[in-house]
Amino acid sequence: MDQSRRYASPFALLPVIGIPVFLAVANQTMISIALPDIGADLGQIRRLPWLVMGYMLALTVAGPIYGVLGDVWGRARMMQVALAVYILGSVLCAASGSIEFLAAGRLVQGLGGGGLMALSQALIADLVAPRDRGRAQGNNAAISVLASTLGPLVGGVTVATLGWRGIFLTTVPLALLAMVVLARHPVPHHPAAEGRKRFDLGGFLALLVLAFGLTAAIELAGDSQTRLWAGLGAASAIAAIAALVRLEPRAANPVFPPALFSVRAINRASIMVFFHGAALVSLVTTIPLFHAILRTDGALATATAMLALTVGFGIAGFITGNLVTMTGRTTLFPSLALPVTAMMVLFLAFRGAGLERGPLIACYLVTGLSLGTVMSVMNTIVQQAAPQAVLGRAAGSVTFFRSIGASVGTAITSLVLFLVAPDGTDAGAILVGGAGADPASHAAWHAAFQATFVTIAAFIAIEWFMGVVNPARRVE
Repeated sequence: MDQSRRYASPFALLPVIGIPVFLAVANQTMISIALPDIGADLGQIRRLPWLVMGYMLALTVAGPIYGVLGDVWGRARMMQVALAVYILGSVLCAASGSIEFLAAGRLVQGLGGGGLMALSQALIADLVAPRDRGRAQGNNAAISVLASTLGPLVGGVTVATLGWRGIFLTTVPLALLAMVVLARHPVPHHPAAEGRKRFDLGGFLALLVLAFGLTAAIELAGDSQTRLWAGLGAASAIAAIAALVRLEPRAANPVFPPALFSVRAINRASIMVFFHGAALVSLVTTIPLFHAILRTDGALATATAMLALTVGFGIAGFITGNLVTMTGRTTLFPSLALPVTAMMVLFLAFRGAGLERGPLIACYLVTGLSLGTVMSVMNTIVQQAAPQAVLGRAAGSVTFFRSIGASVGTAITSLVLFLVAPDGTDAGAILVGGAGADPASHAAWHAAFQATFVTIAAFIAIEWFMGVVNPARRVE
């Protein structure tokens, strides 16, 4: 009997794939709640966005590498490696005594998290009978939504009870449990054929340099002491673009085939998900600092407010996917919803600091419900427009551009926030006591957050425009 049939029930496999997915996804939102406490403890508030950007970039970089190595050496073996790397990163983060060391730990953790995300999808094909894979993928998606939704709440409770280091330490037992569960499930390994082993290393490295270079150029430009590094980042990004233009048309198996992006529906969808990632992750990163500095909220109060945002986002994704199936329409839903998102973010910019808690939570809920209409639509459009031969890479491009957009968007909003914010503020004092004690400081920080939220609204406006001009308006 085919060994994969032994685990044909998708529910039996939930512990095998569910724990790794939960770890990788929940970590992205849990860390945002801890940012004010980390800044208060370690200082260097200006560097806090590094903790988000480093993880996202490493997550993006690691996925394709684990995919190739899993084909060659076995996906179960590489999943164990990814879990070990994730644990190492978590321990390094928990032991950190500086922002720089913590950022390095987040990079390591992201390198593990990228493997957890990529390999959990591939393990379904190894362990689940073909007729049950759709249900297994649905379970996987549900776990991802649950992790993203509960991440802020879990993070808030953990920070309030165990401190910010507990965010990282509590993931270690779960990762160890995942290793034990995986070891108890034999996984068949079918080595890749020689042709499938080919990997566009040159194109991948160029994309890697482009992502890191562009993010570094933006993030470091606001500090006079790091502008040389910002210039080097910009130069490396330009060189990477030139390399991509030269290498990709000649590559036998390009990471992202140039012909793919000549399809109008796909190139517009790629730009749209780039700015979607920029808006969403910038929002999730900015809100905890906004609550700590202007509203003097603690981690738990911030987390329970943000829960409305993440719950709304998850509900909207589910409803939109079903509406696309029922009506056949695609871009209609984000085209109607994203203007509402932009209005909510602008309302947050100019009224959020003094808003009562109930209306603020309602604002977050509406923001999540409207912003959550995008990804299911974009995945559907790309899967419909892409040629069958490159369907996998087309689907991967959606995740790639969303992740890169998240990193670049966080860098831009970080630059805006700290360019407008008052100089010479003690990070620990401002994050513990807020800016309310000093009217001048409060006004300056209020202006900084206004500029940041307006920038996020601009991301949403571009995202909306790319949806409006996308020609793929219906599912055929």
